[in-house]
Amino acid sequence: MTVRLLFLFLSGVLLAALPTASPAAAQSNGCSGFPPTKLVFDSMLAPIQRDDGRTIAQLTRLPGRTPGPVGSAGGHVLGLTLARYGEQSQVSALFRTMGDGTYCASASTVTISFGFQQRIVHVASEIPVNSCLHGEVLAHEMRHVAVDEALLREMMPQIRIRLDQVMDGMAPVRSRSQAQAMAAIRRPLESAMRRIMQEFGRERDRRQAQVDTVEEYERVSRVCNGEARNYLPKPAQRQTVRRG
Repeated sequence: MTVRLLFLFLSGVLLAALPTASPAAAQSNGCSGFPPTKLVFDSMLAPIQRDDGRTIAQLTRLPGRTPGPVGSAGGHVLGLTLARYGEQSQVSALFRTMGDGTYCASASTVTISFGFQQRIVHVASEIPVNSCLHGEVLAHEMRHVAVDEALLREMMPQIRIRLDQVMDGMAPVRSRSQAQAMAAIRRPLESAMRRIMQEFGRERDRRQAQVDTVEEYERVSRVCNGEARNYLPKPAQRQTVRRG
């Protein structure tokens, strides 16, 4: 039976409005005159790696594996897709030293990459590479891959809108040190990315569950003249001990 594994990083509501800074916010702390922040945003899509070196038992025991619709107890994993997603960000800032020794700072450029950082597709090593079942299991796993790629394409414009809202609300800050200023600049960005990734993860779970249905599991177990039965671990034999 085919189950996917996903590693969730931090996550939020993609299009929920952020509280924006008041127009007078920069003037109230004396930190005005900075240019607008520039956002550079793009997607990540790691190449697909193939690994057919793990056995059914090893795939079944992988930590964090998402249980299928029929539950994980007694189930056997013929194929598995691991996908790790997240974001990488870099913030550059402009600083101005004030007369009282404090610093005014404003984000100059925010660079964010979002998407899948690693993708590995497994088919259990017991299944011969050129067999009918290998093709069926691999095709199922590639459906998981297709769901991820479609979701990323669909969500990228929404995430861009969300981040533009964050940029609009980022006012210059005033702090006693450059380190404190950078922490204050990054805070709303990190909060937004947590919420964005939560929303992305929830929608990904929902769509991937439409691939791993009870009907699909049953179909894979029946295709290729029930070939899957040839590779599943045999149940342990019970021995009956008679006492005289």
